[in-house]
Amino acid sequence: HAALRNIIKHIFGVIKCQWHILNLPPKYSMDVQARIPAALCALHNFINHFDAEVFNQLDFDWEWVHFDERDNYPLVGSDQKEPAVQMGHETECANQRHEAIAQAMWADYVAECLRQGI
Repeated sequence: HAALRNIIKHIFGVIKCQWHILNLPPKYSMDVQARIPAALCALHNFINHFDAEVFNQLDFDWEWVHFDERDNYPLVGSDQKEPAVQMGHETECANQRHEAIAQAMWADYVAECLRQGI
């Protein structure tokens, strides 16, 4: 479970680093906001499949991204171990939703393993 959680956190970190829109305050309806991460993941996979070098050509300073050794979660902008943004109500809600999604994914995975007899 912990390994899967770290993988999911890493995926979120990679996508957030590649798509600046995920780091901006939302300017769209909740319906549109809910579709953005999945669309960006699909776009990321499409680009990686057909032209993986595109992401290497981006003008992104990777030295600006630091990883928390505890779980490889990227901390953007400094060496400090605290988030750059203070935890607010929206952040707390987002974290709870993120956790709920991860738990649902894990439950689906376990159910599929049981179904396949793995």
